[in-house]
Amino acid sequence: MTKRSIASGAVGAGLILALAGCTNPYDPAQRAVGGGLLGAGAGAAIGGAVGGGHGAAVGAAIGGATGALTGAATTPPPPPPPGAYYGPPPGYPQSPPPGYGYQSSPPPGYGSPPYGYPPSY
Repeated sequence: MTKRSIASGAVGAGLILALAGCTNPYDPAQRAVGGGLLGAGAGAAIGGAVGGGHGAAVGAAIGGATGALTGAATTPPPPPPPGAYYGPPPGYPQSPPPGYGYQSSPPPGYGSPPYGYPPSY
């Protein structure tokens, strides 16, 4: 009988942890709901072990409220958009000034660009 209750408790804990990973970590409302559910479950388990049936109800209420407040209060700010990591800092030109970098056409009088070694004269 004890092995059966341990196995069902482990499966229940695994399902709770799996569902906790399905929330958006940057949404305060989802974090409050997830924290409230986890807090209520933990509070009910502790209250039931310590005070019986009435203790489980009180523990679930206190744990749920504490988990919801903690989940909403610890919401991190969202990361910056993907383009914010790259590119020049503000105030710098977006392209190099003229005269730098690759030239698309050869200078006047040279014709097409040669391939391989330059011809020997």
